[in-house]
Amino acid sequence: MHEHEVSLRRLSINDARFLDSVLRSDIADTMHQELDPHVRALIRLGVLVAMSGPPSAFEWATSDALANGATPDELVEVLFAAAPLVGSSHVVAAAPRLARALGYDLDADLELLGVEAD
Repeated sequence: MHEHEVSLRRLSINDARFLDSVLRSDIADTMHQELDPHVRALIRLGVLVAMSGPPSAFEWATSDALANGATPDELVEVLFAAAPLVGSSHVVAAAPRLARALGYDLDADLELLGVEAD
């Protein structure tokens, strides 16, 4: 049996020990190294976009992605990549959260332009 099949089976049967190891990101990062940390960080950001994650999670995911070599342009590209699947409302909601996480004062910039943020 292939490793991916074992993992899918264990997830499907709600194997508590296996799920614990997957849910603890520090262990998951060392156990399953098919994805490099850079790609893993971008995926995590994409998931936050899809689920309209809270600002604190965007802060964490952005810091993690930058620490693993992602650029701010790549993080914005995650929004573009997610858009066709998750829709504009998720991307529009994520943009200011990502901006804040990147240290970009979007509200001040929009105010200078005379535009109100939603």
